[in-house]
Amino acid sequence: MSDTDLASLATRTVNALQTNTNFPDLNPPFTEYESAALDYVARQAITANGRASGMQKEEKDEARAAVLKLMRAVTSYINNFTEISSIQLSSGFLPANDPKRGRAPDAPTWTRIRRSNRPAEILLGFEAVREAYQYEMQIAEKLDEQGKPLWRSLPLISDSRGNYYAPVTDGVRYHFRVRSLNRHGMSAWSPVATRTAWVD
Repeated sequence: MSDTDLASLATRTVNALQTNTNFPDLNPPFTEYESAALDYVARQAITANGRASGMQKEEKDEARAAVLKLMRAVTSYINNFTEISSIQLSSGFLPANDPKRGRAPDAPTWTRIRRSNRPAEILLGFEAVREAYQYEMQIAEKLDEQGKPLWRSLPLISDSRGNYYAPVTDGVRYHFRVRSLNRHGMSAWSPVATRTAWVD
């Protein structure tokens, strides 16, 4: 869950539980949960504009870990307290997805090859997919008899940013594609990006 989504959930659950009489003996107590939730919301707001200091980001991450720990305890109490879904949902928390309904991730909708600041290197960029745990990248610098790329797989990665390929040869045309993976399967391949390498 992103920081923005978590802050929204924290605010919604505090508002829902504040006057909620369905859970008279909430454990942990509402005051403890409210304090941690509002602390996280405040620190997330400070870092949301991207101009926060390193210390402010660390404080936000610590507040995030604290509120997640309390959220797990609160939802565990609610689930053990009653099986009536309408009462559970009055807490502001959302029902968990049925794990049987999980699906393979979508494919990235775009890819890009850019020059790097370092010689004989290209940067490989693509759209991040929220449901993906890993990505498989493939690159080709030769074509077969039908003019199709002869793909080679690169090591699996977990981030769509900061990926590079080296060494490249000046004047060679490189082709790049990627697909997403999670525990439910893998996506189709992304569109192919193509660029001729230019080595100073």
